[in-house]
Amino acid sequence: MLLSIKGTKESFSNFFERMVISRRNLDKLKELRGFVEVKDKDDLLKEISEKREEIRY
Repeated sequence: MLLSIKGTKESFSNFFERMVISRRNLDKLKELRGFVEVKDKDDLLKEISEKREEIRY
């Protein structure tokens, strides 16, 4: 959801600055806190495992 409201070429810093200007947007950010949507958990876990292997060796 966060990426759907952030501009494609907008940095996260600029995005958050824009969001805190409005009280309504600030409430939306508070709703998003701790929320993560994973579309393909198995692929994500595989990628994390591969990255860990790269770091170890």
